[in-house]
Amino acid sequence: MAGALGAAWAGAPDLAPWLHSLKVFGAAMLALGTALALGLPRPYWAMATVYLVSSPLAGATHAKGAYRVIGTLLGAIGAVALVPWLVDQPMLLMAAIACWTGTLLYLSLLEPAPRNYICLLAAYTLPIVALPTVTHPGTVFDIALTRIEEIVIGIVCASVVSAVVFPSRTAPALAARAAAWMDHASRWTTDMLAGGASAGQRHDSFSTLAADILALETQMAQLAYESGNAHTLRRARALHQRMTALLPLVLALADTADALRRHRAGMPEHVAQRLRATLAWIAGAAGSSRPPPSWYPAGRAPAAPADWHARLVAAACVYLDELGDLWQDCRLLQASLRQGGSDPAALRYRVEPAGQARHHDHAQLLFRAATAGSATLVAGLLWMASGWVDGAVPVGLAALASCFIACTPEPRLVAGRVIAWSVACALLSWYYQFVVLQLAHDFGSLAALLFGPYLVIGAMTTQPRFALFGVLLAVTAASFPGPQNLGTASFAGIFNGSLASLAALVFAALWAVLMQPFGQQLVAYRLARANWNEIALAAHPRAPVNSARLRGRLLDRLLRQWPPLTRRNHASHEQAANALADFLVEVAVLALRRATDRAVARVLAGVARHYRRCARAGHAIPPAPALAAQIDAAFAALATPAHGSPRAALAALATLRLALYPHDQDGRHARH
Repeated sequence: MAGALGAAWAGAPDLAPWLHSLKVFGAAMLALGTALALGLPRPYWAMATVYLVSSPLAGATHAKGAYRVIGTLLGAIGAVALVPWLVDQPMLLMAAIACWTGTLLYLSLLEPAPRNYICLLAAYTLPIVALPTVTHPGTVFDIALTRIEEIVIGIVCASVVSAVVFPSRTAPALAARAAAWMDHASRWTTDMLAGGASAGQRHDSFSTLAADILALETQMAQLAYESGNAHTLRRARALHQRMTALLPLVLALADTADALRRHRAGMPEHVAQRLRATLAWIAGAAGSSRPPPSWYPAGRAPAAPADWHARLVAAACVYLDELGDLWQDCRLLQASLRQGGSDPAALRYRVEPAGQARHHDHAQLLFRAATAGSATLVAGLLWMASGWVDGAVPVGLAALASCFIACTPEPRLVAGRVIAWSVACALLSWYYQFVVLQLAHDFGSLAALLFGPYLVIGAMTTQPRFALFGVLLAVTAASFPGPQNLGTASFAGIFNGSLASLAALVFAALWAVLMQPFGQQLVAYRLARANWNEIALAAHPRAPVNSARLRGRLLDRLLRQWPPLTRRNHASHEQAANALADFLVEVAVLALRRATDRAVARVLAGVARHYRRCARAGHAIPPAPALAAQIDAAFAALATPAHGSPRAALAALATLRLALYPHDQDGRHARH
């Protein structure tokens, strides 16, 4: 009954964030009360930990909690081992702490969530535990133990409340996400193929689709931490594979349809009818059992038409056949996720799984890690130079903030926002110190005074736009003294401590901006170079490549870097168009690698030479007209009876030519 009620509440978009906030606040008060009852020196760590690990979905909370416990243990053990060894060399100790923070942060950036929490927590737990013990190294073990106790109390309370009180299971949320993706994919496919949408509309709908794919990927990782979901996870992975396969298929079909519309012969009426029928079928009811429209079975389509217009028609027919099969599979899998039951048995579209292939720009990641490590080092040196006894806590907070900023997709953009939100954190912290704590006579009154602000903070953490800052507010604003110090804490001490915390957050943000003066232009350039080098590798006829992993890395780059490319300016739209063209080129190249014809091998070698030239030049350059002639020669070579009907290879050649020469309307004049 509780689960059904929780699901009903969670289904209401206006109540779900507030229900989650109520649950998290209850868990936070349980953790705070437990820490106070045990007499722990910093009970707010237990309370703040609840907000750090809590998620609207039970699986995410369990995953975060398990990995955060391991990361906290690792950081605490590192502090216990490091401080006694280097306590007589404070400069060397500070350098070792900074190296630890940077190294563990770099390792966390290589791992997908939620496993990255292990290294991330270890990265900033060590300075938080180690720095306050520099003047009293004999207390390092006791402090490490109490930190572990406080954090474990918070994790246990968050996990228990998430599992018992109106639990929100991941499987229904994943089914809802899949249904939303079907709606967004239908809209994007219509925008791409109908021919009337603007470039901005296409980019916006693709951004929504990319966000859905990434969200489904995250929810699949969380689903693995809930028992009894093996079948659901298998169906979700099959759907995710087809979701990613839909992107290049629709993009290739859209290029082909646009080329037919631009051609002087126009789009044949029977192709236009089939395209309209396919779009109407895709936009139809998700539960429809009608088969996809098909006028051109594989055996009747011409194998290798002689002229460019007929080649485009043949490619459009191939892609429409594949789109019908793929969309039908997506419908079956989405219905299976929604209704449960057995796996669909009649899947028609064959996909090649890409696994966990991800793109890592190691230079960028190392620079981010070095920025966080150097921020920790400089803050520690300033603390030592000042001689301030209580400055260790702000240095640890600076390390924490630097790690969080480095983990975001756009550190410079987030750093600017952190400065503004740090002021809000300081004001809220002062409210707690000078209003809440002065009026709280017992734990009940304390919880009542905390309820209002923290209800809003908990709701903020459910919104992707405000999640980071909601957590920042929850962590920094709850830093009130332990129960033994509530009555004796002075106004000046509390005020100075809050100012120091504010200064630490602002310092971490400013350091991130100063150390990373480059923005998304450099990121886009490095991504483009990575694409060119990888396409050149994939196109080399004799290079041993893993096609699935190459496609997975390219898609990962496209999905994770698409939002910054869709800003409303001409340069971003041009970069987005180039990224899509590179994506289609690599998909076509990987499809052509299966062909054994010598003419196709020459095409692949020409593509490899072109992209090596782009990588050496450092910018996109127009492909040579000779490459277009080689593609035309491959068309002619595949027309021989010995090749049968290589429809997929012919369609890949057409896609390759359109991606490389987008303004070539008749198949004879290359772009210059």
